[in-house]
Amino acid sequence: MKGKLVLKAVVIFCVSTFTVTSATAGPFGLYMGMKISEFKGTLKEIKPHVYRTSEVPKKHSAFEYYILRFGPESGLYYIKAIGSDISTNSYGREVLDEFNSMEAKLEKIYEKHKRLDFVMHESIWKEERDWMPGLVRNERVLSALWTEEDGSELKDDLNTVCLTARGANRNTGFLVVEYLFSNQQKCEVEIEAAEDGAL
Repeated sequence: MKGKLVLKAVVIFCVSTFTVTSATAGPFGLYMGMKISEFKGTLKEIKPHVYRTSEVPKKHSAFEYYILRFGPESGLYYIKAIGSDISTNSYGREVLDEFNSMEAKLEKIYEKHKRLDFVMHESIWKEERDWMPGLVRNERVLSALWTEEDGSELKDDLNTVCLTARGANRNTGFLVVEYLFSNQQKCEVEIEAAEDGAL
């Protein structure tokens, strides 16, 4: 009888340890497959299966809030972290500096990646002084992408990590980091089925 109690205690300990590890393993303390019911903070639904929150288990000072997407059965599959405003001028030096700093931090975690830094061919915003106007109009691209295809060392069930610079106006920019888990396709099939069921 004593042996069974000891075995039961060991099993409970192992399960508890696994749960705690899983819950803190991914970006911002979130993890693939996390259910809405498991989320400890406040979630505001902004459209079906998509939620906004500023309360994550592990906060980062560079980000103001987070957009989370959940599959009906398969749980969390997407995290989008929205950065704080960065004051700058039309040359966008401060935005570029913040981007380079965040890129270096993510590179330490996920290693090799692809950087995209260009102006659309047909854009008129090609001069250095047009850096922010081009970004605001989505005619300038500044992104860093981590995928297995690019030789990145992804972990925590991640499929893709993407850092992007965005422009609110010619004097204000911000960063966005998006994380896609490997259950993305399964979750999107579930969401499509749920939406079709509403027709």
